Amino acid sequence: GAPFITSTLQQAAANQLSFSTDRTMRIAQQLYEGVELGSAGMVGLITYMRTDSTHLAPQAVQEIRELVGSRFGREYVPQSPYSYISKKDSQGAHEAIRPTDVKITPDEAAKYLTDEQYRLYDLIWRRAVACQMAAAQYDVTNLEITAQSPSCSCKYRATGRVLAFDGFTRVLPAR
Repeated sequence: GAPFITSTLQQAAANQLSFSTDRTMRIAQQLYEGVELGSAGMVGLITYMRTDSTHLAPQAVQEIRELVGSRFGREYVPQSPYSYISKKDSQGAHEAIRPTDVKITPDEAAKYLTDEQYRLYDLIWRRAVACQMAAAQYDVTNLEITAQSPSCSCKYRATGRVLAFDGFTRVLPAR
């Protein structure tokens, strides 16, 4: 899916973390304003959290693609970057909500974050990375059985799928 905008971040945080809208925005504000990251000092971990734009800066897309290639392998990097279309009236100046530096992984930042900061940063980081990863691929099997009897005809259908390549689900498991 597309990188987070304010409303989709609030929905995901409510569904996956059981955070209220106010709690989500308060924690996002903390991540935006900055967290003390040891010798690195105060670091703003995410871009501005009030946005309705799904746009990502070209530099951010490049950094995400480089991280995906080095961390997961070249097969996880799509041939060309994905771009997401925002509503016509979205704020052109703003980007989607993303990590300011994707190289700061949630696990690396964890020791400097509160539990709720970690959980929200993890959610934002995973969505931003997943939105630039190759699609998952499945092997699908369809089975159709027709049975005839003198009085009726019955048709049974079953479908199954097996994950062949995990793609973005490696970072953002299907819910």
